[in-house]
Amino acid sequence: MRTLIKNACVITVNPRHDVYEGGYVAIGDDGLIEAVGPAGTEPAAEGARVVDARGGFVSPGLINLHQHLHMNLLKGLADGMLLEPWVFNFSAKSRKFMGRDDIQTSFTLAAMEMLRTGTTCVLNHQSTFDWPVHQDAAALLAQAGLRQTLAVSFQCRTPKMPDHPWSAADATRHIGALVDSLQGANGGMTRAALVVECNAHHTEAGRSSDELVRAGHALARDRDVRIAVHMSGGTLSMHMGFTKYRRQTGRSDVGYLEGLGVLDDRWLLKHGIHFNDDDIAVVARRGASVVYTPTSEAIRGGGLGPWRTMLAAGVNCTLGTDGPAVDYSVDMVEQMKACCYLQSVRYGDPLAVSPRQALEMATINAARALGMERSIGSLEPGKQADLVLFTRDRPHLSMVHDPVTALVRATRGADAQLVMVNGRVAYEEGNFPMVSHADQVMADAGTRARAIVKAAGFQLLAVPRWPSLAA
Repeated sequence: MRTLIKNACVITVNPRHDVYEGGYVAIGDDGLIEAVGPAGTEPAAEGARVVDARGGFVSPGLINLHQHLHMNLLKGLADGMLLEPWVFNFSAKSRKFMGRDDIQTSFTLAAMEMLRTGTTCVLNHQSTFDWPVHQDAAALLAQAGLRQTLAVSFQCRTPKMPDHPWSAADATRHIGALVDSLQGANGGMTRAALVVECNAHHTEAGRSSDELVRAGHALARDRDVRIAVHMSGGTLSMHMGFTKYRRQTGRSDVGYLEGLGVLDDRWLLKHGIHFNDDDIAVVARRGASVVYTPTSEAIRGGGLGPWRTMLAAGVNCTLGTDGPAVDYSVDMVEQMKACCYLQSVRYGDPLAVSPRQALEMATINAARALGMERSIGSLEPGKQADLVLFTRDRPHLSMVHDPVTALVRATRGADAQLVMVNGRVAYEEGNFPMVSHADQVMADAGTRARAIVKAAGFQLLAVPRWPSLAA
């Protein structure tokens, strides 16, 4: 059915940066945007479902470029942990106690939470799981109505993992087949990418090598897919993480990829907290994209990355949340807000990153990073109708002067009233029409989460703590 959203404040994020107060978005039966414009120019509504936005903001759907969806069952357990202890003592251990049904439930719950707060597309950065789990992830998110790029881990035998069953050639053959099965699956709602880890703690753990990185990049180039990697994040400590690795090798994470000759526009570099000026210049020259996860980096005490400097250098900067076991939130509106606020603190400038830049990072820049800027990321005729309507029928939005500033600084993810993906309603006023038994999913998630906590021995992490401020 055709849809006409009218009486909306339409924030297009198109090349002209058009904002239409009282505007409209017309969507065709094929799920594509037919027209966008100011009031009085809308097409006839005959035969269409008409949505009266009542002045609400309509923006492109938000794109989360860094999420670990299996972590949704592990929220709220890791307060006070720096990144490296969190990785080795919490995250890696908890995965051992998660079965296929647990991961499926976590994926569906994650899709619901993201849709509920205006996210329409996610890069699902996956750890190593059995192949059926990857197929499950692709199907479950599509069934819930969420667009996904599923990044699967490229792993093979390394000097520190001599017992891995695959050589680099084996991994290329097997993972290439998986990529082929995922690319364009579920009616085009699923795309594939690779995870090729090569940063500090992955290298220290033996999960990476020069051969692995070169082989993974060659496969990505052959299949024309993106590569996700954690990069230049973690604790500034002489004894663990980024600084320890830098001292041992004399090179940065970016310098390592550049030295191997593999850094190009396929790479999605996650975090980038400790990029220096040389790193930024290389990333800009090679055309790689960088993903800022502001609340994740803040909650782990990771530091404030140089994002204004990256934007000024012409780097394609985007946003993500990280997994909800890291920072508990997958609300991309919250990430836009935190991006602006934290960068203002770093640079002592109230507009170090402006609301307009933050919105672009969460929409068109993210689409460009995925190679999807021709189909999503802005509201333009011919693009997929991935959009979100944020209601303005709230006290905190009753006074709006600059719509873009109000959307980024004042709106909350929970203000999402209507979310459409590929022209279909994925969320509307408390309901998930494409998720059967949503209440049961949430109840089941709670039961499974408690079982995982018990099996992993994490019960003490769930006990409320109220530390004393006394010396």
